[in-house]
Amino acid sequence: MSALFLAQHKWPRVGGVERHIHEVSKNISEAWPASPVKLKSKSLKIKVISEEDPTSPRLRGAGIKYPHIKFFGLLYIWFWLAKHIELIKKSDIVHCHDVFIWYLPFRFLFPNKKVYTTFHGGQDVWPIPFKNKFYVKLAAKLSYGTIAIGDFITKHCGIKPDFVSYGGVDSSFGRGNTKKQKIVVFLGRLEKQTGVYEFIKRIKKLKGYKVYFLGDGSLKKVCEKHGTVRGFVDPAPFLRKAEICFAGGYLAALEALSCKCKLWYGWNTPIKKDYWQLSPFHETDYKWARSQTWDKVADLYLKLWRK
Repeated sequence: MSALFLAQHKWPRVGGVERHIHEVSKNISEAWPASPVKLKSKSLKIKVISEEDPTSPRLRGAGIKYPHIKFFGLLYIWFWLAKHIELIKKSDIVHCHDVFIWYLPFRFLFPNKKVYTTFHGGQDVWPIPFKNKFYVKLAAKLSYGTIAIGDFITKHCGIKPDFVSYGGVDSSFGRGNTKKQKIVVFLGRLEKQTGVYEFIKRIKKLKGYKVYFLGDGSLKKVCEKHGTVRGFVDPAPFLRKAEICFAGGYLAALEALSCKCKLWYGWNTPIKKDYWQLSPFHETDYKWARSQTWDKVADLYLKLWRK
């Protein structure tokens, strides 16, 4: 059995979607065929097509270096996929990560090909443009099944996904915690949408705390005025010592809770508010977080494909 993943970017490019795809692919492949959710095939191969250049030895799959020009970029993607149509033909399953529009013409060209979609994003733009909602509804309508990363997508885009997930965390993450110190950490992209300004407002009320920003982005210089910016580094050594973590997204929140940090998050738009308040993070603890393993997320995909 073979599965073809379509995504704008992939690991090792840093990001929540990229990490999700990487971990799901790895955990499905490693657990197969021992996973409790069985499909007929005894073997599974996953190929990822994204914008990344396939010539890099660190990247697997294929690359679509399309021009970022309205309409022309999409036409180029369709042309590239048509030129490499064997990738689709040889795949038993096509799974789109937000970019169902890439696959749209081939949905009708291969009407019996099983295609699924995971909806990851949408919380960074408010109000949500009509075309974005339309694309989500179209993808949900034409997919055999869907996964939404967060219940806010269900509310704001008017779809009913088969499953809702909040990502995963390594089963060993958070083990060996050291004694907590007066450290507060921001974990995520340094952008307005992830709550940087809300975090800065809160740390101004703290006294005697060391502040670390674990991430990068357009607000790096702003953050440097309020703490130490370490970039995208392994957060585990910081979280094990940190008393407080402000999470920029679900994966950061899971890692923070796994290390028994007090969890902070914030919002500056109604959709980002629902991103958090419609999630379980405001009423959960580290035991729940540690139980949300990537193995569980991988099994969710297998259940969807089997369904």
